[in-house]
Amino acid sequence: MQLSDIIGEYGLIVKLDVSDLDKTRSWYTDKLGLKQDSRFDTSTWVQLFLPKLRAVAIGLNLDPGKAGKGNVTFVVDTIERARDGLIRQGVEVGPIQTVVHDVRLAFFKDPDGNSLTLRQNPSGQPTVSAIWQEAKDLLG
Repeated sequence: MQLSDIIGEYGLIVKLDVSDLDKTRSWYTDKLGLKQDSRFDTSTWVQLFLPKLRAVAIGLNLDPGKAGKGNVTFVVDTIERARDGLIRQGVEVGPIQTVVHDVRLAFFKDPDGNSLTLRQNPSGQPTVSAIWQEAKDLLG
């Protein structure tokens, strides 16, 4: 049984608390290329989606007291390429680290200090590209 069998069609939103909605929205759109879906805007909420994944979004929630405590991980095929691309966008990204089971990680932060991570899975696990292809094949 799959989640959609239980709850029906669904999307996924990751909420990050921020201290300055406009500043942080601009950072995510300008530096990471996310797109704003203004249909969901309120005085304390902005929703940004990933262009190739319309059902996956990052919601920026105005709550200065909780800002900087979130974490989002972007899984990529080639961490060097992803890290270099962010650096070209002016994002400060830490060095690539190899951790348990040969997982490779690199960390960066948004303007509020929320932790963002690049992750490259070890060889022997499916690549992101392979997973995308599997999804396309399943959807026809």
